[in-house]
Amino acid sequence: MRLSFTYLVKQDDKTWDEFSNSIYLLEKNVLSKLSCDFKILVFSEGSPNLKASKTIDYLRLKKNILLKIKTVSLKDYVKRSGNENYIVEFPHAARCELHTSLGYRDMCKFFSNDVFFDEDLLDTNYFIRVDTDSYFLDTRKKFINDLNNLNCDYAYLSNTDQREDKAVTVGFGKCLYQYCEKNNDKEFLSKSNFEICTEATLNPKMYYTNFEVVNLDWAKSLNHLNLISHIYAAKGIYQYRWGDNIIRYYAVKLLQAKIKVLSGCLYKHSGIYDSRNIFRKTVSKVYSKLFKKLHKNNYEKNLILLDRLFLGIKS
Repeated sequence: MRLSFTYLVKQDDKTWDEFSNSIYLLEKNVLSKLSCDFKILVFSEGSPNLKASKTIDYLRLKKNILLKIKTVSLKDYVKRSGNENYIVEFPHAARCELHTSLGYRDMCKFFSNDVFFDEDLLDTNYFIRVDTDSYFLDTRKKFINDLNNLNCDYAYLSNTDQREDKAVTVGFGKCLYQYCEKNNDKEFLSKSNFEICTEATLNPKMYYTNFEVVNLDWAKSLNHLNLISHIYAAKGIYQYRWGDNIIRYYAVKLLQAKIKVLSGCLYKHSGIYDSRNIFRKTVSKVYSKLFKKLHKNNYEKNLILLDRLFLGIKS
């Protein structure tokens, strides 16, 4: 079995700096403990900055990790011509003065399905997405064992399945219903699937796909490809800013994929997700809130002794 840890890096110094911190912690707390085969694949529209280059050299030369930087034009990769009639600056779900760019929506399409067919993933069993601002602060034996022995279609971190904002899911439930209606058989017209479509409309859910594990055989299966093709044809990614997170959640649910919930790690992405145990999760959350470190912390850069004590991070 081979895993491919895959990054998509925006071409600016801030993102490369984040990537450098992320991949350093990934190696320290995850990769160094794995017994299965793995590699790292990094997509970028340009070259790493100095800090990232030093980290990459360290991983390649000192840790003997197979790491490839693949330069792509994201717009070309997802086959967007640039002549489509889309809202260039789509309103942010929570703050209307902000926006999500076409480039962000290119990213959503990239991760929803396009990347799974990349030639550099042909020797891979499981695609693992890691965002540049995804940080593994600590992992325990259970988490590593689960990665070493994956046997599922999709895996995600415990506590990272959440509600999605309806402002960026307009029409998605109807799109799913039309897919079920088009597949005129008992399975897709069942009551349970109707309820899934209704949930996607009235109370949409999502996975935080900033870290996720996808079985590429499942991703390339005919059922998944048919569903994704239907969603692409609806053009909701660009017209309504449907994210790869909601697309993944309902593809997994509608197609009854075999799921694995990963626990045993302390993971940070815009806050902390502690999936080790209830006690440690509670202590970590209280500590982060009391000291105003939740969402505005630098745990990935500098952990003081007090942080380690309350967060339960091993030295």
